[in-house]
Amino acid sequence: MHEKINEPVEVLVKFNQAKVEPAFFKWRGKTYRVEKINLVHKERLGNDKIYYFSVSDEVNFFRLAFSTRDLSWRLEELYYEG
Repeated sequence: MHEKINEPVEVLVKFNQAKVEPAFFKWRGKTYRVEKINLVHKERLGNDKIYYFSVSDEVNFFRLAFSTRDLSWRLEELYYEG
């Protein structure tokens, strides 16, 4: 199933050479460990650059968005079996 979320999240990142990679994120009081980064892409919206991270834990797939304008993270989408 697919669900649009669009809510702010807290993200712990790690720096791997010249890349930033989300490692954990907290959403609705629960902490999720990023097991795999499946895809990274970016787009420009006016003066803002948004980096999208399609990530997964052991069960779910998530789409995280990082805004360079205000350095904020959002959980945009959730994919799960249901």
